[in-house]
Amino acid sequence: MAQVDYWFSPISPFTYFAGDRLEKTGLTINYRPFNIPAVFAATGGVPVPQRSPQRQAYRLQEIERLAKKSGLPVNLKPAFFPVDASLACQWMLVARNAGADIGALARALLSAVWAEDKNIADADTLAAISEQLGMDATWLSAAADAAQLLTDETQAAIDAGVFGSPFYQVGEQLFWGQEKIDDLADYV
Repeated sequence: MAQVDYWFSPISPFTYFAGDRLEKTGLTINYRPFNIPAVFAATGGVPVPQRSPQRQAYRLQEIERLAKKSGLPVNLKPAFFPVDASLACQWMLVARNAGADIGALARALLSAVWAEDKNIADADTLAAISEQLGMDATWLSAAADAAQLLTDETQAAIDAGVFGSPFYQVGEQLFWGQEKIDDLADYV
């Protein structure tokens, strides 16, 4: 079975709405969290607060439609968005590199932002998520010293052609957006 590089940010509502659909395809997944502000800066993307009022309004309509379609709860204007997801991404990278399957962790972080109004930049919030998932506490402790891991992963995303989240890659083929999961599965 083909391996999918799953490039994502734990603050993307569109990644949140992908839910566990990628896992249900049965494909082998290589989770690749990255720093989305750095990817935007390198690829011409604009952070949400800097977008035109028209784009911001459309984004909210799209989030609302996706919430209804997916059945996932969502807060259209989370208390902690945008939020610095660096520590959360570093934690996922440390856990992934230790051999953990970080799919459940990624979904927990996304839910924390988009459904639970939690601050994923806060170490105590992350510790509570770690405990809830029964994860090795040393992974979160090591995350504070893993900034270079995130820098490297973010550069790898940029080099791969990633410009948003979620992004799926099989070989040279790229698929952007949670609605592309079926196209990805068909391609493979």
